[in-house]
Amino acid sequence: MGIKLKDIADACGVSEGTASLAINNRPGVNEETKEYIRRIARKMGYFPNANAKGLAERKTGLIGVLVPNIENLFYSKLVRNVEEYLRKLNYKMILATTNNDINYEQEMIERFISFRVEGAIIYPMIKENPNPDYLKFLDMNDIPFVFIGSYYNEIKAPCVMSDLYSSLTNAIEYLYHTGCRKFYYLGGCKSIVSNRIKRKALRETLQKYNLVFSDRHYLELRKTNYHYAFKAAEQLMKSKKEVDAILCADAYTAIAVYNVIRQYNLEVPTDISIINFDNILLPEICAVKLTCIEQNVDQLVEQSIKILQKRMENNSTNSEQILVETKLIVRETTK
Repeated sequence: MGIKLKDIADACGVSEGTASLAINNRPGVNEETKEYIRRIARKMGYFPNANAKGLAERKTGLIGVLVPNIENLFYSKLVRNVEEYLRKLNYKMILATTNNDINYEQEMIERFISFRVEGAIIYPMIKENPNPDYLKFLDMNDIPFVFIGSYYNEIKAPCVMSDLYSSLTNAIEYLYHTGCRKFYYLGGCKSIVSNRIKRKALRETLQKYNLVFSDRHYLELRKTNYHYAFKAAEQLMKSKKEVDAILCADAYTAIAVYNVIRQYNLEVPTDISIINFDNILLPEICAVKLTCIEQNVDQLVEQSIKILQKRMENNSTNSEQILVETKLIVRETTK
């Protein structure tokens, strides 16, 4: 049956109204009686309905968070930082991983609304999503949200993401000055916003050096994981196409590429240089220390939550975009 408010009131010899005021820390009951009632309630295992309390106050203390997955250590770190930051602000996180399922993403947006979250932080799916209109349900219910990491072109909302264009420009120029001329990129769905930015950076930066980067130089992986990256790198090596620089979506992709290159009796970085996004694997646990583009997860999270706070406080509808600087960390996979 469960412990009810009436049970607490009877045990304390007070009315249900008095018990409710004490448990919810409302005025109208002296502190000594309040403490006594709350102590009895705890002893009996009674906890007030947080949803009902939140609805009455129009404050639930809940923030909805959507990310593509938590298998990739980058997203795991992002989620951990979001939760830590929210806890400092006395908010609780409701987390959902979409696994690139559009229907599930819509379902969770609707669930966030039913839970009356006060705001939402959304990392878009890493697959094409042509019609994410369901995000407008958040606006219709006065629930502010912010994109982190990327955004959906069709939806106007603030976004905090890494400066992908500048980060790749710097990496390409570094590789060019070490002698690289034949570039390939291994990554996920080429039509999503973040990868369109990366392709633009690769194409335009190499054009400055009279080098061509076309669609055939972007090897689109069905999933950005070790297995699919290994297969794509194998096909590239078997094709005997000229290549001396490969940029990778993440560390797992880079390790797959490295292993394939060694399998073909080539040397990294003597024959082929490798740079990957994200400094997520400790150098000491890798067979080779990876040169990488480190995204500043702390700044991504801090800026996103600050913007969300502003929107929750003043119902701002601005759709500003903040770009967070990255850092090129040079290790053993480049010359």
